Amino acid sequence: MQNPFAALSPTGLDSQVLTVLARADAELTPGQIHALLPEGGSLEGVRQSVRRLASHGTVIERRVGRSMAYELNARHLLAGPIREIARAKQHLIDLLSSHVREWRLQPLTVKLFGSAARSEMTDGSDIDVLVVMPDGADRDEAEARVGNLASVTRDLTGNDVRPLLYFESEVEQAGIFDSILADGIDIAGDPSWLRRNLRARG
Repeated sequence: MQNPFAALSPTGLDSQVLTVLARADAELTPGQIHALLPEGGSLEGVRQSVRRLASHGTVIERRVGRSMAYELNARHLLAGPIREIARAKQHLIDLLSSHVREWRLQPLTVKLFGSAARSEMTDGSDIDVLVVMPDGADRDEAEARVGNLASVTRDLTGNDVRPLLYFESEVEQAGIFDSILADGIDIAGDPSWLRRNLRARG
């Protein structure tokens, strides 16, 4: 999800460069673009990519002093779709949050974590989701809801999903929760519940 254009164009640097420029609010030099590449690449490759994109009109090229600077062409026919694709991760978070809000049984907290949260996904990466339910919740219903959430996420992204379902009293100090606190992204429920609960149990 850190390079959403890869779903459409899995090879080359153009997809990464478009992602960087679509998320930027100012002109960027090739060096600045290179530093922001979500999956890495060479500086010379970036220079070739921006020249190629400028020749297609999706990117505007402008000389700034002794350097060239580039930005997404906001007037281009595809500028809107390009920006929407670049925001794929936030769109996913919004869609999952909306999906969970429709549940009759509301979780205490839901968090995206792991490589998806850190923007380090590869083609074979799973999407990790933590769901914590109150102790009084019906287990069968909770498992069905979480299974459906995993299915929805898989349909939206094409990636396998590894949901972790816990009930309130099952959450205690453990390395997995430290990792989730470090890089987790809030989907639903109380954003501070996990940290507060672990502190109380510490």
